[in-house]
Amino acid sequence: MAALAAEVTRLRDHEAIRQAVYAYARGVDRGDATLLDPAFHDDAEDDHGNFRGSKADAMAALAKSAANPAVTASVHHIGNILIDLRGDVADVETYFMASQRREEDGRLWTRMRVGRYLDHFVKRDGAWRVLSRKVIDDWSRLDEVVQTAREVGAENNHCSRGPDDPSHAVAGFADLHRHPHARRSSED
Repeated sequence: MAALAAEVTRLRDHEAIRQAVYAYARGVDRGDATLLDPAFHDDAEDDHGNFRGSKADAMAALAKSAANPAVTASVHHIGNILIDLRGDVADVETYFMASQRREEDGRLWTRMRVGRYLDHFVKRDGAWRVLSRKVIDDWSRLDEVVQTAREVGAENNHCSRGPDDPSHAVAGFADLHRHPHARRSSED
């Protein structure tokens, strides 16, 4: 019975770590710091290569990026997540592909960045969060868009990097990864 309980705890811990990685990706893509907040401990450090700083610095950088009118869409694809769990600490390697739609000087661009997050997670007060992150860039590119897909036009449902993104209208889902202090009350 004890072995089963230990295995359930291990599986729950793995899933909590994965959910923190997903919350980070969604927070960046939606340009919403309240979604990004639960992924990191308050004393976390983030090394993106072109950016190094504290959690507060990372939140400020996200706000600046979200306010950039040139970036009209952002999508993070999370791939392999390898977790080395040791009690209340874990080293995690997560593969990612991050793409952005950019409009600059009247031209449309696609920016692609592919790499890995090397994270050190710590479980505090029952919550798994990143304590330190180092981003490893495997490759990147910037391509001018010469034509968009014909079947995706103005009549399609399109994303937003703000609160008017269609995902915010899905009951319950909009607050799933939000920090508990930033969740909407059920009366809203």
